[in-house]
Amino acid sequence: MITLGLLAGLAFLLGLIAWRAHEFLTAFEPVAAGARPTPRLPQVTVVVPARNEAENIERCVRSVLAQDYPALRVVVVDDNSTDATPAILAALAASDPRLIVVRGRPLPSGWTGKNFALAQAAPYLRGDWLLFIDADTWLEPTAVRAAVQHAQERHLGLLSLVPRQHLLSFWERVLQPVVLLVIALALPLRRMADPRRPDIAYANGQFLLVRRAAYEKVGGHAAQRDAVVEDCALARAVKQAGYRVQLADGREVAHIRMYHDLRELWEGWSKNSFLSAGRRLSNVALLVLAVTAVFFGPPLLAVTEVRALVGGGSVGTLLLTAVALLQFAGVLYLGWRCLRELGVPARFTLALPLGALLFNALLCYSAYRVLSGRGVAWKGRIYAP
Repeated sequence: MITLGLLAGLAFLLGLIAWRAHEFLTAFEPVAAGARPTPRLPQVTVVVPARNEAENIERCVRSVLAQDYPALRVVVVDDNSTDATPAILAALAASDPRLIVVRGRPLPSGWTGKNFALAQAAPYLRGDWLLFIDADTWLEPTAVRAAVQHAQERHLGLLSLVPRQHLLSFWERVLQPVVLLVIALALPLRRMADPRRPDIAYANGQFLLVRRAAYEKVGGHAAQRDAVVEDCALARAVKQAGYRVQLADGREVAHIRMYHDLRELWEGWSKNSFLSAGRRLSNVALLVLAVTAVFFGPPLLAVTEVRALVGGGSVGTLLLTAVALLQFAGVLYLGWRCLRELGVPARFTLALPLGALLFNALLCYSAYRVLSGRGVAWKGRIYAP
């Protein structure tokens, strides 16, 4: 009876996940790479914050400067970098007058580094639209045109894109799919589109296009000065101001490689995991329980039932074994689909339980850092909760 109850519970959980996955896939609208004829393209200012991004900044900036967009202005804020970032930016600015490099001031109390860097770009903003991208993002030549056209046609105040992930190292391929899968299943995209729910809005700071009028109306990044998850805070403010907000599929026009090794993955995701979970231990407990049940429940139950069947089980045992194996196959299929979408080799499906363990550990660590008062660490800085 215990096994039957566990199987029933898992069946309900997997059914819920399948329903959420279907809802996400049908509501996650792609932004097409192909540019369409437009009589007038508004001026766009692209803003990039950069702190110790010597490995990424040249590729990012060159991809922006290579856009097939005539009315483009590029502002890069060097956030007190101590590596070769300033020298790289100086060389790029000398070769293209559209690039403005702003040397950031020291970080004042009460601000997060990214918000302060972006707020310092305010005097240099021009045009009807502002595009904020991270330094580890790079764009296809039609990205700005495609995003602006998409946003204008849908009368959006803010459009945020999810770029194509490039996962190359072992640990990226183990942990990143689990994190991204959890995020995707948690996003209520349909409720985001509902103007009656101004409290529900999400964005991805890797690519965030916003109307300048909306940005200035809500106070820009200065109004979110202490927010660690500043992209979602800005999206909520824009939606609450009466504008439409959309999070869309930008894999045709934008790319990103967020982290390179386990240390970077751990620091990056533990920075905002607990904050994204609403700062509630109950949400952490539910997430840990759900991730454990999905990635470990079906295989353990399948092994248990197969052993019972081999030991001379009844017809009931045979049926339970079949159900357990079907659930295990369902989890493997879900993992394989996620890896295929991310371009990760199928063999890493077998490593998903390891990724689930790491995800649970970093989520708990993130909660510990915030609740203990130690704050979260990012780019050599500690932010108090």
